[in-house]
Amino acid sequence: MSDEPYGDRMYRVVRKRLRRVLDAGPAAFARGRDGELHALRIAIKRLRYNLEFVSALAPAQCPEPLRLLARMQERLGAVADAAAFARTYRAMLAQLPAGADDERRPGLESLLAAALHDRERALAEARALWDSADPVPYPESVAASISGVLGSLSPNGGDAYAGRGATSNETGRPKARSKRSALNAAPSTSGETS
Repeated sequence: MSDEPYGDRMYRVVRKRLRRVLDAGPAAFARGRDGELHALRIAIKRLRYNLEFVSALAPAQCPEPLRLLARMQERLGAVADAAAFARTYRAMLAQLPAGADDERRPGLESLLAAALHDRERALAEARALWDSADPVPYPESVAASISGVLGSLSPNGGDAYAGRGATSNETGRPKARSKRSALNAAPSTSGETS
């Protein structure tokens, strides 16, 4: 078990997961590749699960980032579902006898076209959410709302989005550290006291 205080550990984990989402999003949406979009969805899911864990300890700060992350995860899930249907229909078409008239082919081609259309529509909705500026761009809204959570984990306020400035060590933690957070005083999960 690490000697690192609980609040510091959660601060570091949530901040790392947020950075992955913020770094992966622009490229994933620019290229629109299924693999990158899936990786972004998984990164969002992991961040959301970490925040759900923290929500028991900082309940007032978590509803907004959890809502924002769930919306994007749902949109990216729709992209993944449509892409999976398209792959299935392509595989089924590939198994039909070549050159033969098969009454299943038109139906499968129609289903494939619908799945590809659904994927593009779902991707457009996910991109629109990511690029939305209502009233703040999505990545900044997520980062700002998570900064509120991190502020409850770190006595220095924990600005999750800015974090590329001056730091005190390799973890990227901001230099200022004034007092222990209430979460740092929480008992460890192994039953020992800190």
